[in-house]
Amino acid sequence: MRSLLAVVLASALAVGVPGCAGDGAGGGSESAGASNPASLADSTLGAWIDRAGGLAAWDSVRTLRYTVTTALYDSTGTVDWVRPRMVGIRKTPDGFMSRIERPEGEGLYVQAFTGDTGWATLNDHPLPPDHPAAEETEYVGRDVYYWIGLPYKLRDPGVNAEARRFEAGEAPLLTRGQGGVEVRITFGEQIGQHPGDRYFYYFLDEDPFPEEAHYISEGSDTRNRMQWRDFRDQEPITYVGTRHYENEDRVPTKQLRIDDVVINPELPDSLFRAPDTSGRTAR
Repeated sequence: MRSLLAVVLASALAVGVPGCAGDGAGGGSESAGASNPASLADSTLGAWIDRAGGLAAWDSVRTLRYTVTTALYDSTGTVDWVRPRMVGIRKTPDGFMSRIERPEGEGLYVQAFTGDTGWATLNDHPLPPDHPAAEETEYVGRDVYYWIGLPYKLRDPGVNAEARRFEAGEAPLLTRGQGGVEVRITFGEQIGQHPGDRYFYYFLDEDPFPEEAHYISEGSDTRNRMQWRDFRDQEPITYVGTRHYENEDRVPTKQLRIDDVVINPELPDSLFRAPDTSGRTAR
């Protein structure tokens, strides 16, 4: 089976990986003081999208390849575990397809989601549907597409946004001391795998990029807090390079970092095609 790593090596001379640049600064929405919750959300998200290249920039992206590295911390805030994953994404007329390769002690896992079905392998051998790696293909497949697709995907049909202003010290932020805008995101019943998830984006005044993003998973009351760092430009889009999780005591718990982003690389059909029962990718 051809892997994403093989595709990277094969295209290394033909496809450059431009350096990522720049933290975002300044330029908050002039209408941030609007009193209407929907209008305030629209102007705040609009300023972020405009600074990130606009919706046309995201529309021009047909394929993506990148590496996301997850680091977990112990109770003292020391890195305890690190795992890289190589991601390939292709947009389709009906949505998208994703492929994730992750090395573990037992070998190389591959997980693919085609928009309606998923499959997984370990060392090129198909895994049964009830294997954890196979069961989570839709979740991880959507996850790797959603985060790289922000802020543009906040304009998707079925995404509901309202906003309010907050004063310094009022919002449940990890970083306190300034006022700004809280944008609350909810989803229609048919959107995604967990439409009951709730997201909260916190923008400080005079900065179009969110300082933090919090979420409450469907069926839970626990608020997960992320600081967003290192916004990067990779023409034609801008994405968040680092999502840093801390608990309320400011002890790090997790970090996800996106690197090696390539826009519109060639991703062969075979990367997303389910293997047959012998483990060989169907041709």
